[in-house]
Amino acid sequence: MKKLILSSLAVAVLSSCVSNDNPADHRDNVKNNNNNNNGTLRLVKKATDLNPGGQPYMVEFKYNGDQIIETYNASDDDRVVYTYSGYNSDYIAKTEEFIGGSLVLMREFTYSNGRLSTEKVTDKEQGTLIYTKIYQYISDTHVQFNEYKSGTYNPSTGTYSNLVFAQVDVHLNNSGNVASANYTHNGVTYNIINTYDTFHNPMKDIKGFIKINLFDVSDGQIGYNNLLTQTETYSGSSNGINKITAVYTLNGDNYPTKAVTTYDISGYGTSTHNWLYEYY
Repeated sequence: MKKLILSSLAVAVLSSCVSNDNPADHRDNVKNNNNNNNGTLRLVKKATDLNPGGQPYMVEFKYNGDQIIETYNASDDDRVVYTYSGYNSDYIAKTEEFIGGSLVLMREFTYSNGRLSTEKVTDKEQGTLIYTKIYQYISDTHVQFNEYKSGTYNPSTGTYSNLVFAQVDVHLNNSGNVASANYTHNGVTYNIINTYDTFHNPMKDIKGFIKINLFDVSDGQIGYNNLLTQTETYSGSSNGINKITAVYTLNGDNYPTKAVTTYDISGYGTSTHNWLYEYY
């Protein structure tokens, strides 16, 4: 989840047509733009990992209406800004992640018929790695895309060659969440099965956010509902099982205020994270 908050959650300053007012000033505007079954819209204000092994890890969120413009983690000086395709748009066009003021990751998106079509990734964490994911909709519930796995880095030029991708097959459930995914890489076949509850994901009401992060199949925690279990089995040149389980405390509007998530990773043991959510 922390990875998602840093890289996916992290969001962007809108273009000049959007104001930079305090997000609390937009609370009334947000409540009038409802898209939930219970008629109430909630936007995350803070997400905090209590991190029993160290200092709490907190991410703060800023919005214009229900468009997210920025997330920030002070301990890592990690800021991500989102740019939408236009004022009041439902579509995020670009995210940019900055650490210590330096750009480390940019994601650029295109859409077709209201669905994510391509994602161009520019990764500057080491040199410059550029590639594009292409999403193909075999049916309304079956999606294929190419996931980057490895490449050859040339330190003298700072560029990459011999990029290797795996074709990922994703199947969605009736609520639009990732029910299953599978792919093969380096002689190992991975199969992922997810289950969800029927309540609101903390990120559900952020315009366009789930659409660009839904297919992070290795995590599964960004969806329209809340991940209950994920079972990833892999077999071939290596074998194992990775599991995620989560238990939620909900508020009166059926949004999580707390998530206790346990990771049981083959060969690495078990760890638990306690996330607290505050909303506007």
